[in-house]
Amino acid sequence: MSSNTCAILVTYNRLDTLKTALDHVLAQHLKPATIVVVDNNSTDGTIEYLQSIDGQNNIHCIYMDNNTGSAGAIAAGMEFGLANTHNKYDYFWVLDDDTFYAPNALQDLVENIGNSEFSMIGLHGAHIKMGRKIQVKDDVRLQEVDYAMIDGALIKAEVVKNVGTICEEFFMMCDDHEYSVRMQRKGYKIGVLKNGADNRLYLGGGGQFTRATLWRGYYSARNHIFIIKKHFSFVNLFGYCLLQSKLLITAALLAPDRFKRVRFRLMGILHGILGKGGRTLDPGTLKFTTQKALKYAKSKKLAIHIPVITTHVLDVFDYLELSLNVI
Repeated sequence: MSSNTCAILVTYNRLDTLKTALDHVLAQHLKPATIVVVDNNSTDGTIEYLQSIDGQNNIHCIYMDNNTGSAGAIAAGMEFGLANTHNKYDYFWVLDDDTFYAPNALQDLVENIGNSEFSMIGLHGAHIKMGRKIQVKDDVRLQEVDYAMIDGALIKAEVVKNVGTICEEFFMMCDDHEYSVRMQRKGYKIGVLKNGADNRLYLGGGGQFTRATLWRGYYSARNHIFIIKKHFSFVNLFGYCLLQSKLLITAALLAPDRFKRVRFRLMGILHGILGKGGRTLDPGTLKFTTQKALKYAKSKKLAIHIPVITTHVLDVFDYLELSLNVI
């Protein structure tokens, strides 16, 4: 049994887990019409492997010229699906390469989205209050939320056509948060299905003061600024300021690498204000990139609805950025 679903599987330098993740997608009771695998310029043999299976089992591979992060890869997959005139998809199913899905995962999602008022259903999500994520109830199988994690989520194709793709300027972190807000602003409802159909490995990193949380802290601080600038509210701004203050104080007092951690988060806030999007910090080397950053402020999809900052203020921010890079 198949569905008119375009599955988008994002991968980067995880050949072994990619193979397992792909096997789980192929083993779905309700099979996707197309499986789009987007590779973010891997260097571990992933590209060669994908070239050997491209075109088999309805698999289509997209090879990015550089690491565009999950946001850029998902956007590329969505654009491919929208442009595919041979198959008009009903849904997009967004997947990560370090999550394995039970055989009933897609079927459950399709059945629940078809029998509900939701236009996107994720397997994990939260309510948003004062800029903070409040976890949903575990004993409610299907419930409305403010935010759904994009990994594992099923999205109606009409939503992507009307709202647009994931914003590639985010690179990593918070792209699903912004997409949830964008959907709700257009009147779409979001749900979470608690069916335990995913096994997440969390290879991207976790913990409080780890290497991964260094770059994640930077991108989270920067991208939340992007969200506030696009979907401005004083409540969210106040909540963001409280959260960042708490995180900065915690890092300054408790982190063993406190100076670097505080610097990265401050740089994230600064780059968010300046509108510097894309891969501005390399997660592998933890070095700020010298390549031209995507200018979030100039994005057609995400035009900023706040007054233009004066040239003198921008000069001050450029000086602050230079000072933080020297520290």
